[in-house]
Formats: sequence, C-alpha cells, structure tokens
Amino acid sequence: MARLSTLLILAFSFLHGFAQTRDLVFFTDDGVKFTLLIDGEQKNDQPAARVIATGIRTETPVVMVRFADAAIPQLKKSGYFEPGKEYTIMITTNKKGERVLRPSGEAALGTAASEEPAKPSPTEFREDAPVTVVEAMEQDPTVITTTTVVEEVGGSNEKVDINMAVNGVGINMSVNLDEGMVGGSTNTSTTTRTTTTTSTTAISTPSTPTKPVVKEPVTYSMPGYTGRIGCDMPMSDPEFAEARKSIESKTFEDTKMTMAKQVGGDRCFTVDQVKGLMGLFGFEDSKLDFAKYAYERTYDIDNYYRVNDAFSFESSVDELNEYIEAR
Repeated sequence: MARLSTLLILAFSFLHGFAQTRDLVFFTDDGVKFTLLIDGEQKNDQPAARVIATGIRTETPVVMVRFADAAIPQLKKSGYFEPGKEYTIMITTNKKGERVLRPSGEAALGTAASEEPAKPSPTEFREDAPVTVVEAMEQDPTVITTTTVVEEVGGSNEKVDINMAVNGVGINMSVNLDEGMVGGSTNTSTTTRTTTTTSTTAISTPSTPTKPVVKEPVTYSMPGYTGRIGCDMPMSDPEFAEARKSIESKTFEDTKMTMAKQVGGDRCFTVDQVKGLMGLFGFEDSKLDFAKYAYERTYDIDNYYRVNDAFSFESSVDELNEYIEAR
C-alpha cells in the first residue's frame, strides 16, 4: 500500500511539472541556420534552420538567436508563454529588411506538428461574369395599307358583287346572274375600298441614368471638448475593444507594435484609447514610440498631456514633449 501511494505521488508530481513547462519551436522561413539560447542556455550544438527547446520553466524567457552568418545581427527578445503549451515561432524579415520573431502557432504541449508549417498557397481569384443590361423597349407603330377592288359588270343584266374583309374577318361573296337581251350594253364600275392594318416594331431607346444618392458626411463632436481636432472620427468603443483584444493576444513587443500601428493606419484615436494601447507594452521605449506615432492620429489632441500617466520615467515625458513641440 505504501509503495502504491509513493508511485501515485511521483506520477502527480510528474504531471504537475509537465503542466508547468512549455516547448518553443523556432525556424527560419528562408533556411538560414542559427543557434538558439533560452535564458542563456544553448539549445543546439550545431547551427540549424529549425530548433526545438523543450521543458522551458520560465514564463517570460529571454530568447537569443545567433545566426551562422555573422553579417546578420543577432536577436534578443523576451515574451510571455503560457505553461502546458507548445509555441511555434518563425524567424523572418520585415519590410525594413530586419530579422524579427513572429509567432505562427500554438497547441497543447506535445501535439504540435514535428515539421515546420507549410506556407499558405496564394488564393486564386476569378473575375465575375459580365452583367448584361437590357434596356427598355419602346413600341413604334408601323402602318400597312391593304386595298381591295370590287368590280360591278353591267350589260346582259349580269352583276357580280365581291365583298372582302381583312384582319380576322372572313371573305363574303354574292353573285347574281340574269339572262339579258341581245344587243344590250355593258357597263362596268369599279369601287376601291381601303383597309388599314397596324403592326408594331420594337426599337431600343437608351434608359435614363439614375442620379447617385449623395450622403452627407458624418461628423463627430466629443462632449465637453472644445480644443483642437487632430482627426475626424475616433474609433467607437466596440471597435477599439476588439482591436485592443487582438493586440493584447500577441506575445512579442514587436508584433504588438506592428499591429497597433496597423490599427492606427486608417483610424482615429482618442487620448484615452492611446493610453489604453500604451498599457499593453512592457517596455518604456515601446510606449514612447507608440505615443509619438499616435499623436497626429488623435481626435482630442489638446488632451494629449494625459498620456504622460502611462510612462514610468520622467525622461519619457520630456522626450515626448520635445517631439510634440517640434511638430
């Protein structure tokens, strides 16, 4: 019984320790080889394009990547990784030509793929079929005239009457023959009757274009604010909450900064929203960098002094003030 209890204790201890660690998988998207160090401990003896670090116990490990090519600057970053998970991090090149770390996936510990993830294939786009526009048809009446000739013949008292109707009416004829005297005269009379029928021919006429509806621009006015306006329409509360949640879910500071600037690329902030995003960064330099970036993208720009509360050092406040005055 004592032996069984000991085995159970050891098993629970093993599972508890397993749940408190995390695995990190690093790979380069261009095959460049590197050496990986986690909290100063080297994880691979020879440079490789893909390195797996297992059993990491630190929640915020310091990651250092030393490339086999000495011309490529080494990377040193830190980030938060939840225990009991396996994270895959891609080493790639940003638009500035700098090497950066970008998370590319996470899974329960021990379930991630053993090979680096395949790059997504480009999506094939096809043009829609052309739209055929049928214009309205207008009826143009065309007149067709039909003439019927009726002859009456005299002499020998011979008489012929012919009556003809057109357009759906049947033809009726009456003939009267009387024997006349020899030497009688012959008289002929001609009567012309005209019947008119009408047919229609379709001709196309251009349709009248519809005038576009012009909407009045939506304007925003912040209650109680009478200062200068840095941009037209700040993000709504639901839109900002969604953007903040997406940025907060990222692990590395560089990735958070990239996403925060993407959000501000075509949107407008309030001062409170700028402070809220600054609070997602762990380093003072990152907070200052984003505060400078967001200055000209803020609606209530005269309230910008409030972002100073997000800084930990007075030097950051002074540097931001110098930046604003230079603008």
